Amino acid sequence: MTRALLYKEFRETLPIAVIGLAFLLLVALDAIGYSPLPDLFGGRYLGVIPFLGHLDQFFGRFNMAAGAFAIALGFWHSLGDFWGEAHLFLLHRPIARRSIYVTKLVVGLIAYFLCGAAPILLYALWAATPGTHASPFDWSMTFPSWSAWFGAATVYLGAFLSGLRPAAWIGTRLAPLAAAGGVLGIAEFIASLPGSSYLILYPLVLIAADLALVASILVTAESRDFA
Repeated sequence: MTRALLYKEFRETLPIAVIGLAFLLLVALDAIGYSPLPDLFGGRYLGVIPFLGHLDQFFGRFNMAAGAFAIALGFWHSLGDFWGEAHLFLLHRPIARRSIYVTKLVVGLIAYFLCGAAPILLYALWAATPGTHASPFDWSMTFPSWSAWFGAATVYLGAFLSGLRPAAWIGTRLAPLAAAGGVLGIAEFIASLPGSSYLILYPLVLIAADLALVASILVTAESRDFA
């Protein structure tokens, strides 16, 4: 049953993962200057140091693309089974609800982390290749992008919980997504502080929020009346 459930979730996640990956790769290709869609993001400034400086817009564009993908993926996983009332069949199988939703979360997080890592690696490998640009590069310069990549997982969990909750859409149902965005904003503020303490505080804040959201998702899944 677990293998069949994993296959179901991976199969249903594939379409949105492919779309999200394609858009994320376009962000990286545009930053490199090889975008197949000219002027999609307004072009790349000449003389920009990759991953550094306000002129390199990769970080901001990646942040928005990863956040949008995380939100779409979270709602896709939490609401997908309600289309056609497939949840009535799924939740009556001889498997615990906790196992069903843990599987959804595992598949969703794997899909997000793999797709989200691809554009950073593509851009960084290009920047690390000699002869591609006349700028210095060190892998430590990619840290802000990796931080944004890790932080958007909290947004995924917030969107998942918002889709799963039985509350009304206007108001309380979107509260987990708003809270996830607030926590991410606090973590980004911590990361902007001087000193090296943010290297520890930033992931701790996000991990604590992630654990709270996962616990809330599992409690909601087990207590909600899906009939």
